[in-house]
Amino acid sequence: MKIVKVTWIDSTASNLEWMLIENINGWKDVEPMNIYTYGALVHEDDNYIVVAQSYGKDPEQCCSLMSIPKCCIKSLETLEEL
Repeated sequence: MKIVKVTWIDSTASNLEWMLIENINGWKDVEPMNIYTYGALVHEDDNYIVVAQSYGKDPEQCCSLMSIPKCCIKSLETLEEL
């Protein structure tokens, strides 16, 4: 099992209020942002990885799974091999 740091790009949304296009002051508030996720790498294939944000070794178990598409991943760094 690997403990990893995943740097990936996530979508960003604006508030849910209606607004006039002419009043928008730029797109900085809705640009995609870098996200950093740490956890146990429990699955990897050609399309995505799955990271467990909590992992126990005895007996082996995990919770809080997160799936991240590979097209969004900027880097995948192994921090520790268990």
